[in-house]
Amino acid sequence: MEMGRQMVDNQPMAPASDASSPGLAVPDTALALLLKRSQDGDTTAMETIYLKFKGAFFNLAYRYGGDRATAEDLLQDIFIKIFTHIQDVRSPEMFPGWAFRIALNSCYSHLREKKSKSGRTVSLTDMGEMIGFVDPERTGSDLRKPLQDAIAGLSRRLKEIFLLHDVQGFKHEEIASMLRLSVGTSKSQLFKARLKVREYLKARRIGPGE
Repeated sequence: MEMGRQMVDNQPMAPASDASSPGLAVPDTALALLLKRSQDGDTTAMETIYLKFKGAFFNLAYRYGGDRATAEDLLQDIFIKIFTHIQDVRSPEMFPGWAFRIALNSCYSHLREKKSKSGRTVSLTDMGEMIGFVDPERTGSDLRKPLQDAIAGLSRRLKEIFLLHDVQGFKHEEIASMLRLSVGTSKSQLFKARLKVREYLKARRIGPGE
């Protein structure tokens, strides 16, 4: 979206603080009008929304991006997603939280990609150790297909948490924020996921001494 790029180009440097909650005070009446006009395709209203929310979202992007250039790219991506899906917003009250979740998920997507490119994802052998499966005679390649099958059989939520924590290396605090659940729930769901994966491998006689 060219409008987003033009507006980002004028974005001042912001400190690397976190917008831990939407906390974006825009009067409901004003936001309701801006939201309605934006949903009708009014680019002036979109730009006004951008100007009202860019500071908080740039701070968030700066923290997760680590530098100005990355934060600017993330900011553009955030607002492209916001304006692409703005028709989904049914009331002005839900807009700040809805937009904040888009911003946060964009930042987490950036972190996942960054970790993947840097080779920080967990190896299959290490993953086997995490789930209590240790067999020095089996290599990572030997485990690949069975583990993939075991993971594929998990429920959606168990699979999400297992992949985020054991494969992509996110901490439970990050996962809880990303999926909007408690740290305790993230930990318990990971335990269940690991147990199911281990049971799957054991049932197929894939394990030490099998």
